[in-house]
Amino acid sequence: MVAPELHFGTDTPFTEREQSALSDFWQVLETSGHQDAEHFQKLCTKHIDRIHSIRDSLESFPAVLEEKSLGRRERSLFTLVELIANATDADYEMYLPTRSLLWRSITMARLNFWRLVRYLTEEVAPDNTELFKIIEKRIHACVYLKLAEELLLSVSMDSTLPRSVRDKAVRSLTSLWDANPSKAVRKFFPLLEAVWDARRNIVVSVGTLLGISEIMRLLQAGCAPEFVDHFCRERMSKDEGLAFQEFLIGVSSEKLHDLEQLMAESGMTSMTPEEAEEALGLEPTQPEDSGVGVDSYHFHRERHLQAAARRLRHLPGPKHTAEEYMLVYFLEDFDSEDTV
Repeated sequence: MVAPELHFGTDTPFTEREQSALSDFWQVLETSGHQDAEHFQKLCTKHIDRIHSIRDSLESFPAVLEEKSLGRRERSLFTLVELIANATDADYEMYLPTRSLLWRSITMARLNFWRLVRYLTEEVAPDNTELFKIIEKRIHACVYLKLAEELLLSVSMDSTLPRSVRDKAVRSLTSLWDANPSKAVRKFFPLLEAVWDARRNIVVSVGTLLGISEIMRLLQAGCAPEFVDHFCRERMSKDEGLAFQEFLIGVSSEKLHDLEQLMAESGMTSMTPEEAEEALGLEPTQPEDSGVGVDSYHFHRERHLQAAARRLRHLPGPKHTAEEYMLVYFLEDFDSEDTV
């Protein structure tokens, strides 16, 4: 029986980087001599066909803002911004257009496919560290794309922000859902990738609470300098500073405040990481074992939910994550026509 071949048509939903990574994996699979290599190839082609099917379903729906009227009802950027701005983290999914849900489905399908590819690599080439690095970058790229949508949604839902910023956020969102990322998304997304890649590759020390060593490690790990510069400028709100501290140290501003009080009462200027973790009730940092990309998603999602709770309950502390504050600043300076 002839083994399946790997080929990409002009309408493939896979990016050039994904195609290159998959070609590298396919070559390793073909030359591995593994007894189940042909079965693994068939399994992969089935998943690829399923991803194409979801993409076809996505394209069967019109662009989000294409259908503009139904009887006396009208749909426009204005009505979509109002709809999302009045939603909350508790109910926003009830208001999302169908196309956005299909976009999420194909993003998760691609993420799960790359997880499958990684599992198969463990079977056929467990010592091929270079291939693992390539595949894990594709996994994290899918996670980051999902997070980018959540950042845009969070900004879109904040009715306290200027209308112009929310307009741009919703325009950028619809460009994602329409699988035609705007210039703004194409420019901001690589910045996010660099920031999140750097953050997951540094070791954090809670002891001094200043985060200075973490900033240096971020830059050394390839973090976008624009991100660090934004949070080191003179005119910055207290909440932005706290959000950046949460990002650097990985602990909520409430817990950091408790630790600051404890250090002040005891006359301490610093703690060892172990002492800080014990004081905060944190578990010692462990290697990621819940699946590649899960910790990266959890790291942002936890901070996002804490910030959303502060907004909802009118509590002190940052109302957005550091990445969301950076996105607002970015959108403020971007032309509206570059967000469509």
